[in-house]
Amino acid sequence: MYKKQMQTIENKSGIHPVGVSILVLPDEVEQTTESGIVISTHTEHAREEMRQTDGVVIELGAKAYFDEGARCKIGDRVIMAAYAGMIRKGNDGKNYRLILDDDVKAILEKE
Repeated sequence: MYKKQMQTIENKSGIHPVGVSILVLPDEVEQTTESGIVISTHTEHAREEMRQTDGVVIELGAKAYFDEGARCKIGDRVIMAAYAGMIRKGNDGKNYRLILDDDVKAILEKE
């Protein structure tokens, strides 16, 4: 999943963060739990999407990290705070998370 996302870093979402916001493409949420139970309702699936913490940075707002220098950059795979920000479907049909720069908690090393 990570390598596939790294090949398509161009922002095709039609969403452009402003201020201290960061646009992240979260990892896809599984339709079943680890024990094999199907997540059947839209509400449960939406809750799982907001709980997702790993994703790839797609675009940074102009003032993201303006006071301390960038901690992450476009293409970085990051861990973000669970339930942070908001989910928005992009023009390309993918669900993106728009978070604040302080919601990025770590940068994951490339495999």
